[in-house]
Amino acid sequence: MVINESILRSAGAETRDYRPTENLFCEGDIPSYYYQIIKGEVKLNNYNEEGKEFIQNFLSEGQSCGESVLFIDKPYPMNAEAITDCSVLRLHKSVFLQLLKNSPELYMEVNSFLSERLYYKFVMMMNNSSQ
Repeated sequence: MVINESILRSAGAETRDYRPTENLFCEGDIPSYYYQIIKGEVKLNNYNEEGKEFIQNFLSEGQSCGESVLFIDKPYPMNAEAITDCSVLRLHKSVFLQLLKNSPELYMEVNSFLSERLYYKFVMMMNNSSQ
């Protein structure tokens, strides 16, 4: 999902820089921010009990991460780890939700994006389980 950078900045988003292997957030953290990648690449991952990494997705410029859990009171179910030098816009959860409340168009864009992502995950789950 891409929200215009000027909208995010005018709402108070700050730019944060991350080096490779630094985490934007970790599995189990309480979600506090909306993150949108300006530059670089981020992977979403988990580790099982044996320490084996499960990569859920790779994200790059213009994409957001972790936004779906901003709407529920649950911790992050994954890590977001920089795999290159990254610049990321970060907007506090309360401001992000207020931004959506004040902009029905943006709210609908976010809903559409989240629905597309959910649809994709359902299709992938069906493909993986049938094999």
